[in-house]
This record gives sequence, structure tokens and C-alpha cells, in this order.
Amino acid sequence: MKWTSLLLDLLFPPKCAFCGRLLHSGERTVCSRCAKALPYVEDSAVVRKGAYGRCTVSLYYEDMVRDGIHGYKFGGRQNCAGVFAQYMVQTAAEHLSGEFDQITFVPVSRRRLKERGYDQSRLLAEAMAKCWEMEAVPTLRKVRHTPPQSGLGTPEERRANVLGAYEILPGAEVAGGRFLLVDDVLTTGSTMDACVQTLRQGGAASVVCAALATPRTRSAKKADSGDASH
Repeated sequence: MKWTSLLLDLLFPPKCAFCGRLLHSGERTVCSRCAKALPYVEDSAVVRKGAYGRCTVSLYYEDMVRDGIHGYKFGGRQNCAGVFAQYMVQTAAEHLSGEFDQITFVPVSRRRLKERGYDQSRLLAEAMAKCWEMEAVPTLRKVRHTPPQSGLGTPEERRANVLGAYEILPGAEVAGGRFLLVDDVLTTGSTMDACVQTLRQGGAASVVCAALATPRTRSAKKADSGDASH
């Protein structure tokens, strides 16, 4: 096993999950530079609230976090799922413990799955579930392909874009379940809300959410600017 691991490292040198740089000796999954500079969400802002209910977020969607997620979603770096899930697990465990007994995820459309080859939120959910010795349960399917939410400017456009885009997966046992719904990025919450509402309509007893990252709010940017001036 050790020799196999060494051979794989030679053929596919391990890279930082965030910036993509080759890892040096002693570094594991994340380089020391990124580990020191990761933009963690402040404790007071970790739990976001909206029409979707409550959602934990671990990091701000900027700099190396944005680069890491782009590489994960669009660069085929599926191995980053396990690394990112560790951050999400820690945050969810601290703030949502005891509020769910099943883990599910925001699904991509068939077209997106065919283009990308994998569902990034499903991989995150599966990695999180593994940490808790659980299984990620598919409960939803996306029945209408939609343009990327990132390309839409207003919250209204984002809500309209995902309206009616999700439905309960045939055969999924949703009624009475307490779910943790997983996605990679929480922006306006429109996608998360559409999925939460679909699960509730399907009879879910409760739904809480978890995302890896979220954009920094204007107030948070202002606070950081004020701190930097002292």
C-alpha cells in the first residue's frame, strides 16, 4: 500500500485543493500558504437564514476558495471533495448537531452531469456522510436545465431561473425525514430555497442546509476594511 501511494504521488503529484500548487513535504491536502490565508466566515455569520431556513457556511467565496471551487467544478478535480467536506462537516457539526438524520444534496441537471461527468454537490454530500458513517441519499432531481445562477444579476432573476426546476426523485423516501441539504456555494439562496421547498412539499419533517462557501456581504467587507485601518 505504501509503495502504491508513493507511485501515485510520483505519477500524480498532490496539489493544494485551493490554489492548485504542488504540495511540499509535510503539507497535506492544503498548502501552508492557503492554510494561513483561508477566509473563514466569522462565528457570528456562520449560520445564514433565509427562505430556505438555516444554512451553515464555512468560508468566504473569494481568492483561493473561489479558485479551488472553480477547479473542483470545472477542472475535473473531484479529489477535492473530501478536503472541502472536512470544513463543512466541522461547521455543520458545531451548529446543526442533532437537527438531521439524513444527508442529501442539490442535484445538477442531466445535461450538466453529462458535460461535467460528476455532480459536485453529491460528491461533497457523500464525503460528509462518510465522516459521520452515514450515506448520502438522493432525494431530488433537476427536471429543467437552467443557465448558471452565477450569470444572473438579481435575486429575482435567480429565483425565476430555478422555479419548478426540481422535483422529488421517484422512489425517494422523503416523508417524515429530517434532512441536511448540501450544496457547494450559497449566494442568494434561490437554488437552496427551491430544493428545500420541494423537500417540504414531499413531506420532509425538517430541512437544514450546509454549503462550503458564500460571497462576503457588503457589511462584512466594510468591517474588514475598518479593522485593517486600526
